[in-house]
Amino acid sequence: MKKSNINTLRACPFFNWLNLFEKKWSVRIVKELYVKPLGFNELKKRISGITQGVLSQRLDELEASGVVKRKILKQKPLAVEYSLNEHVKGAFCCWKNEKNKSTGLKIKC
Repeated sequence: MKKSNINTLRACPFFNWLNLFEKKWSVRIVKELYVKPLGFNELKKRISGITQGVLSQRLDELEASGVVKRKILKQKPLAVEYSLNEHVKGAFCCWKNEKNKSTGLKIKC
């Protein structure tokens, strides 16, 4: 592939999303947030083996790409809640439904 084609591919948003989900833990984080919005500590408890630093880094990357929304809750002490962007949640639901059509399972979205 020519170098100019590779640069064009790298500028493509879909290519950037693929790179994002290729990183370890990203898919697992999205899977947990698909179920319900979670705080940082709750996410860490649900994903065994992930370090605090890696979780923080992946959440920052997912937020910067628009996959995850970060909401600061007004309570004492301050807390943060992470949730999936509605478009991402809808796309994930469509993908799961397509994947499971052959099995006859119905997935509530």
